[in-house]
Amino acid sequence: MRMTRFILRCSTVSVLLLYGFQAHLAGQDTQKPADTSQSPQPPDPVDPCLKSTCRDVPARDTLDTFDLPKRKFDVKYRALVGGFAQGAGFAGGIQATTAESIPHVQVRANLLTSTHLDQRFDVGAKFDDSANKNHVDIWFSYVKRQTDFYGVGPHNPNKVRATFDTDRRSYQATYSRDIANHVQSGVYAQVRGTRSGQGLDKKLPPITEGFSGIPSVPAEQWIPGFLTTTEILSYGGFLQWDVRDRSKGLTQGIDIYLRGASNDGIRTSEAFGDFGWIEGEADIRGYIPLGGPGTSLALRGEHQFKSPKGGSQIPFYDLSFLGGHDFVRGYDAYRFRGNNVLIYAAEVRRTIRRVSVNRGWDVFGFVDTGRVWGDSRSLDNPIVLLNQQFKLSPWRTGVGGGFEYRRSSGFAMRAELGHSKEGNPIYLLFSRGF
Repeated sequence: MRMTRFILRCSTVSVLLLYGFQAHLAGQDTQKPADTSQSPQPPDPVDPCLKSTCRDVPARDTLDTFDLPKRKFDVKYRALVGGFAQGAGFAGGIQATTAESIPHVQVRANLLTSTHLDQRFDVGAKFDDSANKNHVDIWFSYVKRQTDFYGVGPHNPNKVRATFDTDRRSYQATYSRDIANHVQSGVYAQVRGTRSGQGLDKKLPPITEGFSGIPSVPAEQWIPGFLTTTEILSYGGFLQWDVRDRSKGLTQGIDIYLRGASNDGIRTSEAFGDFGWIEGEADIRGYIPLGGPGTSLALRGEHQFKSPKGGSQIPFYDLSFLGGHDFVRGYDAYRFRGNNVLIYAAEVRRTIRRVSVNRGWDVFGFVDTGRVWGDSRSLDNPIVLLNQQFKLSPWRTGVGGGFEYRRSSGFAMRAELGHSKEGNPIYLLFSRGF
């Protein structure tokens, strides 16, 4: 049996980050546990983005932040937790921001790293109108990281695991508007350039032993975009209805997020440069109290569909994927890749110790399942044709459970154990889950 792998995500990576986190906790630990004979403590703000960096397109990204005591020349410093998608190890860093010192404008810069030596740098500005209903967010981002790869399709064995490196620079502008209470829509445009190469993990066979970026190799070994630099223009829009309430213990309410986009290759550094696809995403989450506020059923459905334009291709690192903490627990991160993915998760949560109105200890059990399909690399290769069939793609299911400590309405610490036929990964993270 394969040894259990530990997947550690969204945690602190430097003395500075730890200092900021401890300062945040110290400011709250001066309070005593709630006394039922006294009036309850007021809840934390419902909006989890009030002290976070939140973006909704092209990927939903939230960086939890904790204020640091240092402030100079109207620049505020914050410690950051997270900053990378799954599989990055311990991750975090520091943010410098003008905060509220400039009316209706916030300039901020983020510098992050991880124990896997991933790197990220963001700089940009957000503008809000006087009514705080119209928002413009403009930023530049640089991300360099190592990611696992098992091949394209739903049938690849886990013994083919390798790593690859990506070096990405992107420029993006987003306009969003609050069109009603709890309803927001927006449009965005992005230009991103990505260079992919071999991974640095010397314990695994090099990715070039089984895969190539040259289309003349057998189709099942061709991974479009490998060892090249691609430049992609992406533009689209989103709509979100979010009536979640995290102010009184376990999350309640509904969150529906819809996004559509078009992607077109601008140029590539190699002979094959025909990249282009249309994509759609629907992420639906519901939180149902069971017999009272101390027990809840959390449900999620994540759907991603990507269709190449004509004879174009999708860079292998931009394919949909299944596996990892947010994409079917019990499987390694990015375990299966394909054009399309369906993911469903159900989690029963129970508060076992209530410390205050929104602070306490919870236990939970979960069932995750999903399937990935779609492969456009060939019209006659039998392996590629097998990957295209939805009905031939097996459902991948994981079960497990764990516990969490909710520190506030937006921050928690979680430990989870997942189980599938491929192993028993453990997840440790700073999150309230989906």
